[in-house]
Amino acid sequence: MKRFLFPLLIVPISLFAEGGLPDKPYIYVEGDAEVQKPADVVTLRFDVVGRAPDQPKANQDVQTKANKIFELVKNAKVADNDVIADDLRSEPELEQNESYSRGHGKLIGYKVTRPFQIKVRDLTSFPKLVDELLNLEGTEFSGIEGGLQKQNEIENEIGDKALANARERAEKTLKQMNMKIDSVFAISPVAFPEIESRMFVQESVTYLGVRAAKVGLPVSSAAQYQVAPVKLTESVHVIYLISPAK
Repeated sequence: MKRFLFPLLIVPISLFAEGGLPDKPYIYVEGDAEVQKPADVVTLRFDVVGRAPDQPKANQDVQTKANKIFELVKNAKVADNDVIADDLRSEPELEQNESYSRGHGKLIGYKVTRPFQIKVRDLTSFPKLVDELLNLEGTEFSGIEGGLQKQNEIENEIGDKALANARERAEKTLKQMNMKIDSVFAISPVAFPEIESRMFVQESVTYLGVRAAKVGLPVSSAAQYQVAPVKLTESVHVIYLISPAK
Protein backbone atom coordinates (compact mmCIF):
# COMPACT_ATOMS: atom_id res chain seq x y z
CA MET A 1 0.00 0.00 0.00
CA LYS A 2 1.32 3.44 -0.91
CA ARG A 3 1.74 6.08 1.79
CA PHE A 4 0.88 9.73 1.08
CA LEU A 5 1.84 12.72 3.17
CA PHE A 6 -1.27 14.89 2.92
CA PRO A 7 -1.70 17.62 3.82
CA LEU A 8 1.72 18.66 2.53
CA LEU A 9 3.89 20.69 4.84
CA ILE A 10 4.53 24.38 4.20
CA VAL A 11 6.46 25.52 7.25
CA PRO A 12 7.09 29.10 8.48
CA ILE A 13 10.72 30.16 7.99
CA SER A 14 11.37 30.61 11.71
CA LEU A 15 10.30 27.14 12.82
CA PHE A 16 13.22 24.89 11.79
CA ALA A 17 15.87 27.29 10.47
CA GLU A 18 18.29 26.44 13.29
CA GLY A 19 17.96 22.70 12.65
CA GLY A 20 19.48 22.84 9.16
CA LEU A 21 16.23 23.17 7.20
CA PRO A 22 15.61 26.00 4.71
CA ASP A 23 15.60 29.60 5.93
CA LYS A 24 12.84 30.45 3.45
CA PRO A 25 9.37 29.00 2.69
CA TYR A 26 9.39 25.45 1.40
CA ILE A 27 7.13 22.51 0.70
CA TYR A 28 7.86 18.94 1.74
CA VAL A 29 6.35 16.11 -0.32
CA GLU A 30 6.71 12.36 -0.79
CA GLY A 31 6.87 10.78 -4.24
CA ASP A 32 6.10 7.11 -4.83
CA ALA A 33 6.63 4.73 -7.72
CA GLU A 34 6.14 1.01 -8.19
CA VAL A 35 6.73 -1.55 -10.90
CA GLN A 36 6.01 -5.27 -11.00
CA LYS A 37 7.62 -7.56 -13.55
CA PRO A 38 7.80 -11.33 -14.10
CA ALA A 39 10.94 -12.86 -12.63
CA ASP A 40 13.48 -13.86 -15.29
CA VAL A 41 16.16 -15.32 -12.99
CA VAL A 42 16.10 -17.49 -9.88
CA THR A 43 18.67 -17.76 -7.11
CA LEU A 44 19.11 -21.13 -5.39
CA ARG A 45 20.48 -21.09 -1.84
CA PHE A 46 21.48 -24.31 -0.12
CA ASP A 47 24.12 -25.91 2.09
CA VAL A 48 26.16 -29.01 1.39
CA VAL A 49 26.83 -30.89 4.60
CA GLY A 50 29.47 -33.53 5.31
CA ARG A 51 29.77 -35.57 8.49
CA ALA A 52 32.45 -37.92 9.78
CA PRO A 53 34.03 -39.05 13.06
CA ASP A 54 37.01 -36.74 12.49
CA GLN A 55 37.26 -33.30 10.89
CA PRO A 56 39.51 -34.13 7.89
CA LYS A 57 37.14 -36.89 6.74
CA ALA A 58 34.13 -34.61 7.21
CA ASN A 59 35.85 -32.00 5.07
CA GLN A 60 36.70 -34.60 2.43
CA ASP A 61 33.06 -35.70 2.42
CA VAL A 62 31.70 -32.21 1.85
CA GLN A 63 34.27 -31.42 -0.85
CA THR A 64 33.40 -34.61 -2.74
CA LYS A 65 29.73 -33.60 -2.67
CA ALA A 66 30.63 -30.06 -3.73
CA ASN A 67 32.51 -31.36 -6.77
CA LYS A 68 29.38 -33.26 -7.84
CA ILE A 69 27.40 -30.03 -7.53
CA PHE A 70 29.89 -28.11 -9.67
CA GLU A 71 29.51 -30.80 -12.32
CA LEU A 72 25.70 -30.58 -12.24
CA VAL A 73 25.84 -26.79 -12.49
CA LYS A 74 28.27 -26.98 -15.41
CA ASN A 75 25.98 -29.40 -17.23
CA ALA A 76 23.09 -26.97 -16.67
CA LYS A 77 25.19 -24.31 -18.46
CA VAL A 78 25.29 -21.96 -15.48
CA ALA A 79 28.09 -19.41 -15.83
CA ASP A 80 30.97 -19.57 -13.36
CA ASN A 81 30.32 -16.03 -12.11
CA ASP A 82 26.75 -17.04 -11.24
CA VAL A 83 28.00 -19.57 -8.69
CA ILE A 84 29.16 -18.49 -5.23
CA ALA A 85 30.71 -21.13 -2.97
CA ASP A 86 33.48 -19.31 -1.12
CA ASP A 87 32.75 -20.23 2.50
CA LEU A 88 33.21 -23.21 4.78
CA ARG A 89 32.03 -23.92 8.33
CA SER A 90 33.21 -26.69 10.63
CA GLU A 91 31.75 -27.57 14.02
CA PRO A 92 31.88 -30.50 16.42
CA GLU A 93 28.78 -32.62 16.92
CA LEU A 94 28.08 -33.56 20.50
CA GLU A 95 25.92 -36.27 21.95
CA GLN A 96 22.98 -34.67 23.74
CA ASN A 97 21.19 -36.37 26.60
CA GLU A 98 20.05 -35.61 30.10
CA SER A 99 23.43 -36.45 31.64
CA TYR A 100 25.16 -33.63 29.71
CA SER A 101 24.47 -29.92 29.89
CA ARG A 102 23.97 -28.08 26.61
CA GLY A 103 27.26 -27.69 24.74
CA HIS A 104 29.12 -30.18 26.94
CA GLY A 105 28.09 -33.54 25.48
CA LYS A 106 30.36 -36.32 24.32
CA LEU A 107 32.11 -35.64 21.00
CA ILE A 108 30.66 -37.98 18.36
CA GLY A 109 32.05 -36.40 15.17
CA TYR A 110 32.31 -33.30 13.03
CA LYS A 111 29.99 -31.46 10.68
CA VAL A 112 31.40 -29.41 7.79
CA THR A 113 29.05 -27.14 5.86
CA ARG A 114 29.67 -25.38 2.55
CA PRO A 115 26.99 -22.85 1.51
CA PHE A 116 26.13 -22.40 -2.17
CA GLN A 117 24.36 -19.60 -4.01
CA ILE A 118 23.56 -20.30 -7.65
CA LYS A 119 21.88 -17.89 -10.04
CA VAL A 120 19.98 -19.63 -12.85
CA ARG A 121 19.03 -17.42 -15.79
CA ASP A 122 17.21 -20.09 -17.81
CA LEU A 123 13.87 -20.58 -16.04
CA THR A 124 13.07 -23.63 -18.13
CA SER A 125 16.08 -25.56 -16.82
CA PHE A 126 16.16 -24.75 -13.13
CA PRO A 127 13.44 -27.24 -11.98
CA LYS A 128 15.53 -30.15 -13.27
CA LEU A 129 18.63 -28.73 -11.57
CA VAL A 130 16.78 -28.37 -8.26
CA ASP A 131 15.65 -32.00 -8.40
CA GLU A 132 19.18 -33.16 -9.17
CA LEU A 133 20.58 -31.16 -6.28
CA LEU A 134 17.97 -32.47 -3.86
CA ASN A 135 18.80 -36.03 -4.90
CA LEU A 136 22.35 -35.56 -3.63
CA GLU A 137 22.87 -36.71 -0.07
CA GLY A 138 23.74 -33.86 2.29
CA THR A 139 22.10 -31.04 0.30
CA GLU A 140 19.91 -28.80 2.47
CA PHE A 141 17.97 -26.06 0.66
CA SER A 142 17.31 -22.76 2.43
CA GLY A 143 15.49 -20.89 -0.32
CA ILE A 144 14.65 -20.27 -3.97
CA GLU A 145 14.14 -16.63 -4.91
CA GLY A 146 12.92 -14.96 -8.08
CA GLY A 147 14.69 -11.87 -9.41
CA LEU A 148 15.32 -9.64 -12.40
CA GLN A 149 18.38 -9.73 -14.62
CA LYS A 150 18.18 -6.01 -15.43
CA GLN A 151 17.23 -4.80 -11.97
CA ASN A 152 19.70 -1.87 -11.99
CA GLU A 153 18.18 -0.41 -15.13
CA ILE A 154 14.66 -0.83 -13.74
CA GLU A 155 15.68 0.82 -10.47
CA ASN A 156 16.93 3.85 -12.39
CA GLU A 157 13.63 4.09 -14.22
CA ILE A 158 11.54 3.82 -11.06
CA GLY A 159 13.73 6.42 -9.37
CA ASP A 160 12.90 8.91 -12.11
CA LYS A 161 9.20 8.10 -11.77
CA ALA A 162 9.25 8.67 -8.00
CA LEU A 163 10.88 12.09 -8.46
CA ALA A 164 8.37 12.99 -11.16
CA ASN A 165 5.54 11.92 -8.86
CA ALA A 166 6.86 14.16 -6.07
CA ARG A 167 7.10 17.12 -8.41
CA GLU A 168 3.59 16.54 -9.72
CA ARG A 169 2.12 16.45 -6.20
CA ALA A 170 3.97 19.58 -5.13
CA GLU A 171 2.94 21.58 -8.20
CA LYS A 172 -0.68 20.50 -7.88
CA THR A 173 -0.88 21.72 -4.29
CA LEU A 174 1.06 24.95 -4.89
CA LYS A 175 -1.14 25.88 -7.86
CA GLN A 176 -4.16 26.03 -5.55
CA MET A 177 -2.21 28.36 -3.25
CA ASN A 178 -0.92 30.61 -6.05
CA MET A 179 2.69 29.61 -5.37
CA LYS A 180 5.44 27.98 -7.42
CA ILE A 181 8.56 25.86 -7.06
CA ASP A 182 11.87 27.72 -7.23
CA SER A 183 14.37 24.91 -6.70
CA VAL A 184 15.06 21.59 -4.99
CA PHE A 185 16.56 21.93 -1.51
CA ALA A 186 17.01 18.24 -0.66
CA ILE A 187 16.06 14.72 -1.72
CA SER A 188 16.03 11.78 0.69
CA PRO A 189 14.54 8.30 1.18
CA VAL A 190 14.13 9.20 4.86
CA ALA A 191 10.82 10.61 6.04
CA PHE A 192 10.42 13.82 8.02
CA PRO A 193 11.28 14.37 10.91
CA GLU A 194 14.18 11.93 10.46
CA ILE A 195 15.50 14.17 7.70
CA GLU A 196 16.96 16.62 10.20
CA SER A 197 18.88 13.99 12.15
CA ARG A 198 19.87 11.70 9.26
CA MET A 199 20.40 13.94 6.30
CA PHE A 200 21.23 17.50 7.27
CA VAL A 201 24.10 16.48 9.52
CA GLN A 202 25.82 15.05 6.43
CA GLU A 203 27.72 16.99 3.82
CA SER A 204 25.80 15.30 1.03
CA VAL A 205 22.06 15.96 1.03
CA THR A 206 20.98 14.04 -2.07
CA TYR A 207 20.55 10.29 -2.17
CA LEU A 208 17.91 7.76 -3.18
CA GLY A 209 16.94 4.30 -2.01
CA VAL A 210 15.12 1.61 -3.95
CA ARG A 211 13.47 -1.34 -2.23
CA ALA A 212 13.00 -4.70 -3.94
CA ALA A 213 10.37 -7.05 -2.64
CA LYS A 214 12.04 -10.40 -2.05
CA VAL A 215 9.42 -12.71 -3.41
CA GLY A 216 9.44 -16.34 -2.35
CA LEU A 217 9.04 -19.21 -4.75
CA PRO A 218 6.11 -21.47 -3.84
CA VAL A 219 6.62 -25.13 -4.68
CA SER A 220 3.63 -27.30 -5.60
CA SER A 221 5.39 -30.63 -6.30
CA ALA A 222 8.62 -32.05 -7.64
CA ALA A 223 9.85 -30.26 -10.79
CA GLN A 224 6.86 -27.87 -10.73
CA TYR A 225 7.55 -24.30 -9.66
CA GLN A 226 5.59 -21.09 -9.95
CA VAL A 227 7.85 -18.06 -9.90
CA ALA A 228 6.16 -15.08 -8.28
CA PRO A 229 6.57 -11.64 -9.92
CA VAL A 230 9.14 -9.23 -8.51
CA LYS A 231 7.90 -5.87 -7.24
CA LEU A 232 10.19 -2.85 -6.97
CA THR A 233 9.07 0.22 -5.03
CA GLU A 234 10.64 3.54 -4.21
CA SER A 235 9.58 6.29 -1.84
CA VAL A 236 11.46 9.57 -2.10
CA HIS A 237 11.06 12.65 0.11
CA VAL A 238 11.72 16.03 -1.47
CA ILE A 239 11.93 19.56 -0.06
CA TYR A 240 11.27 22.29 -2.62
CA LEU A 241 11.95 25.97 -2.03
CA ILE A 242 8.87 27.94 -3.02
CA SER A 243 7.70 31.53 -3.63
CA PRO A 244 4.52 33.34 -4.73
CA ALA A 245 3.61 32.80 -8.36
CA LYS A 246 3.76 35.89 -10.58
